[in-house]
Amino acid sequence: MSTASSSPAPSPRQSGPKSDRVCRNCRDGKKGCDKVLPVCSRCRKSGRVCVWQDDGDLLPRSASSASGSVRFESFMLGQQQVLPGTPSYSVTADPLSGYMASATPTLNPSMFASMDSATEDIHSFTLRCLVDILNHRQSVEHVVSQYFEGVNTWFTIVERATFERQLEDMWLSPSAETAALVLCMLLIVRTPNPNSVFGMGDGRYLSTKTILGLVRSKVPLSMPLMQAELLVAMYEFSHGMPQQAYMSVGTCYQMSRAFGWHSQVFWSEEHQRLRPDVLKLSSILWWAIVYVDCLVQVGYQEQKYPLHTSDVTSSFTVPFPEVFDQYLPDSLGFGLQSPGQNYPSGVVLDANMDQIDGMVWPEASSAWYLSNVLQELSSGRSELGPYPPPPTAQRNVLSGAITAHTLDLYAGNWKDGDRIAAVGTNFIALMKLNQPCLLHSVHAPSSMHQDDSQYGINTIKSAIDAVQGEAVKVLQVSDLRLSKGGVAPCLAFTMYYASLLLISHGEGGLQYLNWLEKVEEMRKALQVLSGRWKIAEKYLNGLNIALNNRFGGYAT
Repeated sequence: MSTASSSPAPSPRQSGPKSDRVCRNCRDGKKGCDKVLPVCSRCRKSGRVCVWQDDGDLLPRSASSASGSVRFESFMLGQQQVLPGTPSYSVTADPLSGYMASATPTLNPSMFASMDSATEDIHSFTLRCLVDILNHRQSVEHVVSQYFEGVNTWFTIVERATFERQLEDMWLSPSAETAALVLCMLLIVRTPNPNSVFGMGDGRYLSTKTILGLVRSKVPLSMPLMQAELLVAMYEFSHGMPQQAYMSVGTCYQMSRAFGWHSQVFWSEEHQRLRPDVLKLSSILWWAIVYVDCLVQVGYQEQKYPLHTSDVTSSFTVPFPEVFDQYLPDSLGFGLQSPGQNYPSGVVLDANMDQIDGMVWPEASSAWYLSNVLQELSSGRSELGPYPPPPTAQRNVLSGAITAHTLDLYAGNWKDGDRIAAVGTNFIALMKLNQPCLLHSVHAPSSMHQDDSQYGINTIKSAIDAVQGEAVKVLQVSDLRLSKGGVAPCLAFTMYYASLLLISHGEGGLQYLNWLEKVEEMRKALQVLSGRWKIAEKYLNGLNIALNNRFGGYAT
């Protein structure tokens, strides 16, 4: 008689210990269960997560017993295999659609009942919440894969190698921080549902925020908690929730203070030599806070949110991530470049992003530049009035440094072909910094500072031309990369801001004959991005209003 086993010995799943209860999947499906631990035969063949609980628990499927009796032996699959016949997962317009069909979108409130007893800790509870939402271990792994192949390519705040070890350990020893981070990955990798009346602030978002807040109140502060909070902040910024994003950035800022990052002693050379890996990740996370902080301010200017991070960035500069590469044995050291210094030709700079030694995050420099620009414009030295002061040498030097950094990014070789999150942020900084030059040329065209103003105008024009080029790339981008979140949402504001400058000054100070064509190309790109990031929809609507105000009845 033929057998599917690769060993003549009896399968341990057939001769191993058995539960005195049926598993939840078999019970709900009214199927016979052989009760084999840790995974019954039906769940093993279907690839489902086998969860065991007392038959006396008559709560709904997403609920738990007050005694917290759910057992997680079924997750301890160190040698888990995908059996022949297991369906492959194809990426569609929504890369999670095949996985999320049977997922529970929100948490049943009764799940929290066990937290009122002393029988279940926060780690088991959070893992149970994750299981309740995603159902399958393969679903969890797919979410993680989608995150690292999409958002983490430009918002590079999680070291993949370390995280995947933590994820594997989570099935053996539940970790609230790891489970919460996976939930936040799920949040940011999903695409908008055009049929949802709640937008992206729906039940899944609220459930994730609730779980994250509960974990933060129960366990010591940690890097995974900071990473989870940053993903939530980026999600909120990207989907039109400015108040929530501002509050989440504030939480990250307070956590960074608790970690000691606001002190220069933390970043001392002695500490760099002792723990370069820890300090490099800390640097990445600090500059990620600055990055989102700046984007929330520029992206929602009508809210007038002040910067959380300005007190630290104005007192001293936290070392950039590449500074620590000199102490890491396997680092290629390509991240540390002087402005205008070319990267080595033919080398893929982010080829080894899975390891902390190879992680590069040029967005840190972009965040520093944009933070400096925003603080410069908000100070008395460079106010944006109807007659702003003439461009200063300091402004021109800063513009030159940002331009050099941008050219370096374009010259480098990247796995996905670009670093649009850094490039787009640099363009925002350049246009913001030099907009007073454009205004000055309008109100004082014969000024002795006209040459300085023209330098700023030329910088803006160069930025706008490049942004138009990025809009063309968006129109040509693959659905796969777009759905995975591989195109950074900051590009939406970059195109919107460039379009507003063209509408106001295209025929005048910028002297473009084809300015409307440029605007139309960026408008089409915003339409594409709005299918992935709701913030692009906000800017698309704003751009349509601006065009209608300019022309009246502009066809959109």
